[in-house]
Amino acid sequence: MIISAHSATLHGEATTSDWQRHSDPADPVTVWVLQSEALPYLLVRADIVITAPIGPLLSLLQDASVQHHWLPFTHEVRVLERPAQHQTRVHFLTQSRWPFQPRDAVTLFQVIEESPVQLRINMINQPQLLPPEPGYRRIQQAQGYWLLTALEDCQTRVRYQSGSQWGGLIPQWLVDRSNRQLAETALLNLKRWAESHYTRYTTDASLHLLTAHHTCR
Repeated sequence: MIISAHSATLHGEATTSDWQRHSDPADPVTVWVLQSEALPYLLVRADIVITAPIGPLLSLLQDASVQHHWLPFTHEVRVLERPAQHQTRVHFLTQSRWPFQPRDAVTLFQVIEESPVQLRINMINQPQLLPPEPGYRRIQQAQGYWLLTALEDCQTRVRYQSGSQWGGLIPQWLVDRSNRQLAETALLNLKRWAESHYTRYTTDASLHLLTAHHTCR
């Protein structure tokens, strides 16, 4: 079963009136933001459709060696360990412009098979697992996930949602605006990079539930 690009419903992710749209209908990336009283930062949600099969696209997303090609401000991505099947712990080091100190983050990525046509990648912030990195300020509060949904014609809808506090002297309104811009730019970059390079990747054979796009090339 492949989901139509016009009728896909993401399990548990229906847009509510609380989410405010921050993009035009004609834009390739659809962006929403959510202000929650329970969080000290805005949540940003962004969607794009990429012409690439879901399995190879997941493998590309997990390739730390190429993330600097599409993820803005990336200085270095270090894979620390794989503590369990479908889990990867990563240390991100970012670039920044003066006078702001560059940030780093320790994140556990957990791949979950939601259905035969959908994969979710939870991003779990784990700032205490590494000693401080000299010259960097560790991000202490962050959350997010990726959601990949197989569509017709070997396309994949990619959803990215995140929110964070950077700490230090950067005001939160600037962090929220930067996170919104980063989400949009990252998905546009990912689309360009993935559509040109996905054929280098294959579907992880350990994903037993995922059946979508197995005939795509």
